[in-house]
Amino acid sequence: MATAMFPEIPAPVGAPEIMQPTRIRFRMVALATLIAVLLYLHRVCISPAGDTISQDLKISPQELDGVLASFFWTYALAQLPAGWLGDRFGARWMLGAYLLLWSCSTGLLALAPSITMLLILRLATGLFQAGAYPLAAGIVSRWVPLHSRGIASSLVAVGGRIGGALAPLLTIQLMLLWTYGSDWSNLPDDAIAAATSWRPVLALYGLLGCLVAGLFILLFRDHPSQHPAVNQQELDLIGLPEPAAGTQSDSNSSLPPIRQLVTSESMWMNCFVQFATNLGWALLVTKMPQYLKETFATSQQEQGWMQSLPLAAGIGGLLLGGVFTDVMTRTFGKRHGRSLALVVSRLLTVAVLLALPDCDSALNATLLLAVIGFATDLGTPAIWAYGQDVGGRFVGSVVGWGNMWGNFGAAVSPMFFTFVIERSPAEQGWQYAFYACAGINVLAAAAAYRVNAAVPLSRN
Repeated sequence: MATAMFPEIPAPVGAPEIMQPTRIRFRMVALATLIAVLLYLHRVCISPAGDTISQDLKISPQELDGVLASFFWTYALAQLPAGWLGDRFGARWMLGAYLLLWSCSTGLLALAPSITMLLILRLATGLFQAGAYPLAAGIVSRWVPLHSRGIASSLVAVGGRIGGALAPLLTIQLMLLWTYGSDWSNLPDDAIAAATSWRPVLALYGLLGCLVAGLFILLFRDHPSQHPAVNQQELDLIGLPEPAAGTQSDSNSSLPPIRQLVTSESMWMNCFVQFATNLGWALLVTKMPQYLKETFATSQQEQGWMQSLPLAAGIGGLLLGGVFTDVMTRTFGKRHGRSLALVVSRLLTVAVLLALPDCDSALNATLLLAVIGFATDLGTPAIWAYGQDVGGRFVGSVVGWGNMWGNFGAAVSPMFFTFVIERSPAEQGWQYAFYACAGINVLAAAAAYRVNAAVPLSRN
């Protein structure tokens, strides 16, 4: 299966086994995918436990919203420096350190005595998670041949969606298990509100992340030529020049290309697309339980599995999006191979947002929100591949810059929906919020068509 995803150059008939490329690149992509699973498991786990945390720490729903949004501010602001550090020092030690630090931040939430410590630790989690996707993009650009980068990027992003989809279900089930033992399955539907064992669950998540950080540092190498198990045939297949002598990777100590980033029309269009995308997507990981409760009076137990569905649906979007952008690129070139995937993603999201106000049940609303999860991730591989196409030796910095603006959208998302809802006619707040978000994504679809992956950033 892996060979089909990353096509190899066939060896001549009768060639000795040594002529076959090794497959270490698959292991490197798998490591990046595993880290992405933990990235979203740690990111989303606070939301499903929100009511219990609020009761335990005696904080209001508005204060909890502030904690949920705080993650995205440090996550966004640290994208560019985190990406540059990865370019400068390599993913092996920097990504390993980031994973270790954000895992410690998540684990220490188990000791939080107040909202102040909760806020500080979530800010720290956002800060340290900022390096994950920029550095993962660098891993793909250094370990995967050009013609398979869209699919490889989608596989890494699938790891994130798996972690996000697992987080609501796994967190609630573990809370119940810790509170009530193995008899939790016989509890009434409203028992989750009384499941108070959120602290050991977060401590477990933190410990797991620390173990994976050590595994990553042990197994990963920044460049294929530095891995002792990679043969020359795999190096030729990947087609990446060897790093300069004495460097950690194929990057140097140059500062991020700020001037090129801020003067590139294509880059700004890409940034706006990411902003609008995350503005709507963050609804799924922050405000969706509130929407379901206020509109359809769902229980917390129902909200747990309903919140998992849109994130799980993103897996299909990622896999299809990776194939789509790679096929389009091979057929029409980078210019339309990347941009059209983004256009389709935004227009599909617009259609769903316009349909949501007419939903008559929580299940139908959840299914439509799942389409938003699918549509969002349909364009994600093209966004990653765009950064790899134009970034040159600054892939981490370029992906980090775009991701920063995208997460500004996620950071303002809870406030955006609350602002529109509070200023809308009675009982029509969510409808107006969906319409407003749809309008922003119409603009994003127009911007997406202006994204041009055929022009390297260094030439702008």
